[in-house]
Amino acid sequence: MAEINWSAESRRDLKSIAEFYEVSSASYSNFIVSRIIDAVDRIQEFPEIGRQVPKLDQDMFRERIVDGFRIIYLLQGNSCEILTTVHSRRDLIRHLKRS
Repeated sequence: MAEINWSAESRRDLKSIAEFYEVSSASYSNFIVSRIIDAVDRIQEFPEIGRQVPKLDQDMFRERIVDGFRIIYLLQGNSCEILTTVHSRRDLIRHLKRS
């Protein structure tokens, strides 16, 4: 089992996602945030479950895709840092540069 650390950016992302969906549906907001957290829990159990991020071309950068959101994490030994959660329609490289 891996140790999971949420970066400050990833915490802000999760809050922003919740706030965005809260406007139209509190229940959907709770649903999507729960799905993302469940996916991270799965990463904790199976750290290599995520695929290598194609544009980053380094095995240590992994991602899980959940309901159109890319959960990007850094896998280092028995530790995973959740770097960001970004919608798959957004340009990942541009998003990472801003962060």
